[in-house]
Amino acid sequence: MGSNDCIEMLRKANLKITPRRKAIIGFFLQNGRYFTPEEVWIALREDFKHLGLPTIYRNLRELEDIGILIRVFRSDQRLYYAICQLGKGKKHHHFVCKKCGRVSEVELCNFDDIAGDIESKLNCKIISHFMQIEGLCSKCMEEEMSERDEGQKVKE
Repeated sequence: MGSNDCIEMLRKANLKITPRRKAIIGFFLQNGRYFTPEEVWIALREDFKHLGLPTIYRNLRELEDIGILIRVFRSDQRLYYAICQLGKGKKHHHFVCKKCGRVSEVELCNFDDIAGDIESKLNCKIISHFMQIEGLCSKCMEEEMSERDEGQKVKE
């Protein structure tokens, strides 16, 4: 998803296309990882004289509501957001690298295959589900392997 796609999503949701919203979207598109609202605010406040943290929180929530951003869950219980390249229209999940914070879309969701079994077993109706996959991205795995190899050479 590019900047123009995000602008179109704002239009469809009847949200104003403001310089602040464009800057927030651009920040996430440029960096490709997750950030706290505070990190977004610190990165953008030099460009906007009167940019308050509450404005950042409100805009992040609105961008999440329409599918431009996703909320990333971490063990520290802090609030994180990342760009969602596929939006809400297509079933998918997200892979989050625990080392560098990069977020990647996983265009696979076979939840429908087991939903019926869950509904039968629990006598319930599933309305939605959420899954976040965590691990190390290929770049971080490469770095870890390289660091390990360097450590082995030092021992020899």
